[in-house]
Amino acid sequence: MGTVTARIGLVFGYGLGYYRDILRGIRLFAASRPGWLLTPIAPEPVAVQSLRLLEPDGFIAQIFDPELARSLQGLGRPLVNVSGVLPELRVPRVGVDHEAVGRMAAEHLLDRGLRRFGFLGYRDHAFSLGRQEGFRRVVRGAGCEVDVYHQAETIRWETSGLWRWDEGLEAWIRRLAGPVGVLASHDLQGLQLCEACRRAGVRVPEEAAIVGVDDDDLLCELARPPLSSVGLPAERIGFEAARLLDRLLSAPARRAVPRPILLPPGGVVSRGSSDMLAIDDPVLAEALRFIREQAHRPLPVGEVARAASVSRRSLERRFRSGLGQSVLQQIRRARVERARALLARTGMPIGEVALASGFGEPKQLSTVFRQETGMTPTAYRGTVRARG
Repeated sequence: MGTVTARIGLVFGYGLGYYRDILRGIRLFAASRPGWLLTPIAPEPVAVQSLRLLEPDGFIAQIFDPELARSLQGLGRPLVNVSGVLPELRVPRVGVDHEAVGRMAAEHLLDRGLRRFGFLGYRDHAFSLGRQEGFRRVVRGAGCEVDVYHQAETIRWETSGLWRWDEGLEAWIRRLAGPVGVLASHDLQGLQLCEACRRAGVRVPEEAAIVGVDDDDLLCELARPPLSSVGLPAERIGFEAARLLDRLLSAPARRAVPRPILLPPGGVVSRGSSDMLAIDDPVLAEALRFIREQAHRPLPVGEVARAASVSRRSLERRFRSGLGQSVLQQIRRARVERARALLARTGMPIGEVALASGFGEPKQLSTVFRQETGMTPTAYRGTVRARG
């Protein structure tokens, strides 16, 4: 057995793919620290308090409960939090930019031509409120409003405790349906909403297009139809959390709490629950369908107009009145969405990504991508893909 240089407690539940992926990221970093001894610990105060005899040197934890936070902080060891439930804790944290998650989901649903929106989340949990705020800002920017439904459950590490039939939720979605785009704060809620729609007789996606968050493959495929979801850079979060803990272990006397490290979401993974176009105008519907299918290649506005069997002037007027944007803006958004997906899920060189997403050259991709996301394509790929 090699020399143990640090005993690292991993305080996690394993019910959600998001936290399992964070653990994979921690493992990737730990490969460069062979002296680390990794110890899985249940995220319960009694389990944490029993660790005093093991003398752990530091922790990476899913902190969702004030009592759990007090137990961990009471041990007086370096601690990194990877949960977004209690961001007000004075604990170093690595996580997701939750407002960016909400913005991304809103853009995805707006691109489907929807003009009515709902948000399903929690009143008292910061990750949900951040996603709600980002969602609301983009929707309001498009001249629409968001109807919000907050569930009363308390977040628990045992995910089965989050599920119950909610008659109020069924009444809410029945009232909104026809059609509406809904963001659920995480995939388990999205799955629950899909089932509530079945009980309420609301068709998904025709009457309710639903997007979750986490891209948990099991939960998304269990939904009927499969759930679209905003993918999160969970492995990268785990890697960065382990790297931050490594720095804290090297400077244990440091008093100041570093600023949270917040990583952007990877993009919407589109599945059946949002595969629709809510456009009453058949010309707009045909133009949007054509753009989604053809934006990977050079696409003049005139060609879109011919595909929709109208003049360019008429098409521009319909886009402005029906969607609040120009045809070129829609083509650009479709290309950036495709580029995001390729950057996050493939190892294609930037030049090939540019060609496959409709940009003539890498420079054009970089300029437009930075304008839309605030990042270069290379920087974006680095934030959403785990380091090997």
